[in-house]
Amino acid sequence: MKIIITVILYLANLEAFAFTTINCSHAELCKLVNLIARENKLSNLKTESLVNISGDPHEYEPSTLEIKNLMNAPLLITGPNELNPWIKKINSQRAKSANLKTISLLFNKDHLKAYPNASAEVLSHFWLYPKIYCSLKSQLEEDMKKNGFIITTKGTCDSKSIEEELQKVLSKIKTPIILTHDALLPLLLQLSPSTSITAIKGSGHHEETSSKSVKRMYDALKSPVAIWVIEAGINVPSNIKSKIRKNDITLTIDTANSKNENPFSVLTELTEKLKTQVPSKQ
Repeated sequence: MKIIITVILYLANLEAFAFTTINCSHAELCKLVNLIARENKLSNLKTESLVNISGDPHEYEPSTLEIKNLMNAPLLITGPNELNPWIKKINSQRAKSANLKTISLLFNKDHLKAYPNASAEVLSHFWLYPKIYCSLKSQLEEDMKKNGFIITTKGTCDSKSIEEELQKVLSKIKTPIILTHDALLPLLLQLSPSTSITAIKGSGHHEETSSKSVKRMYDALKSPVAIWVIEAGINVPSNIKSKIRKNDITLTIDTANSKNENPFSVLTELTEKLKTQVPSKQ
């Protein structure tokens, strides 16, 4: 009986041994895989993001070589279609080949219901939304298990603590906040609905600054002091940036890249900068 069980386990996990590398359509997806691999001691598993985004991610188009690599990767993990608008067509083509496996992490109705006024493009920045992140992590753990990877533990994913800490800091801020783009907007508005928060650009692919967002920016600038959250890599017209006044507070963060596989490092950084660089008495 013990031999039979051993053979069954071997066959069940044989597929996993065939995959020593997981490719990803976005670097944050690879970081999520790395976290799961570390928690489950999958030391032989390697990840590689096949898309090297440079410049504004909302204006980026993959190169011919990147598309070819995405099409031919033996095992590819992709995120919500809104994260990479061009990935849907690639997934469709990959589905025609029985030799290729694709794990797609997609939104469910609860994700969208949690932020009813947010677009799917905004929420595709899943590493900025703790509840969505934890949900997708759980989904990926199950998908990896189904594909033969030995997932024996579900690591902790505490979405509550980081949100509570950020909420605590935001509750003390009375000054308007102006974001470079709206990736963080639904989360911040949910955590602090009484705070005046606006965004200059949207998260749609090739989306331009709208007249409505400019008007909201000018409304925010009616306050003697405003907090500007300048996000690295997001292209904002120079005439907009010229509106930053000497007495305004400027915080610079990189919302496109979490650090050291810490899923909430961007929110931690923002919390710390709001805490240390914004006067406690507004």
